[in-house]
Amino acid sequence: MLIGLGSFMFRYSVGTKTFQPEQPLDAVGLVEKAADLGADLVQFAENLPLDDYTQADLLRVKEIASKNNIVLEAGTAGATKEILLRHLEIAQSLDAKLVRVAPHAPNLNLTYYEIRDAIVLVLPEYERAGVSIAIENHFTMKSEDLVALLKEIDHPLVGTCVDTGNSIAQQEWPLETVKMLAPFAKSLHLKDYDMHMHPEGIGVNVRGCPLGEGMQDIQEVMDVIQQYCGMNINVVLEQWMPKLENEVDTLKQEEEWIRTSLANGKKFIVANV
Repeated sequence: MLIGLGSFMFRYSVGTKTFQPEQPLDAVGLVEKAADLGADLVQFAENLPLDDYTQADLLRVKEIASKNNIVLEAGTAGATKEILLRHLEIAQSLDAKLVRVAPHAPNLNLTYYEIRDAIVLVLPEYERAGVSIAIENHFTMKSEDLVALLKEIDHPLVGTCVDTGNSIAQQEWPLETVKMLAPFAKSLHLKDYDMHMHPEGIGVNVRGCPLGEGMQDIQEVMDVIQQYCGMNINVVLEQWMPKLENEVDTLKQEEEWIRTSLANGKKFIVANV
């Protein structure tokens, strides 16, 4: 079991549509930063897409990761045949053994059957490469539907990337999600959250917070996951940090949250060895 950082941990350092840092992190910079912070692994996602990286670019990322003893995992959004095959190429270039995929993407609202058929079509190539596909419960699919998809595909290389926060959007509490998806888990996205009452009593807001400082029952999550996976799963940290008023404060808090989450995550992993 390794503890890693997803590229969404560096949401603002990489940049978003509404927040562009003066010096955005690229893939090499992110790997170097993760190593400096003490992570074992980096999992890329669609906020830092590698689709247009050349082979030389990808080999440079792999070289820096190897130099810093960082394991790499690939990731993308949109489970089409073309996207899945491109990210298999990326995974092979990075020496990554897992591709995490969010089934849907902006402007790509695939049906259950389109997702199923695309994965089945690319499976022979993934088998030859020995690379797993981890489908994330990514806001747009109920866990029961994801379980049905995995049972229908029924292949040892295809499982789920269990995210401990996303399915709140599908009216599932995190432990409910984890218990449904744990039997198929190939990756764990661990994040924390809190709930804040509106100051005028108009409902509640779900907000992110550093790992270990919110409502997430991390020990229970680990217990459920380990019941099925033992230590044969990597933990990838993510966070839902809102941006602050300016770049300096936003990037400073982002790094503080990463450091806190990584330190607390390591404590839970050590406690479960």
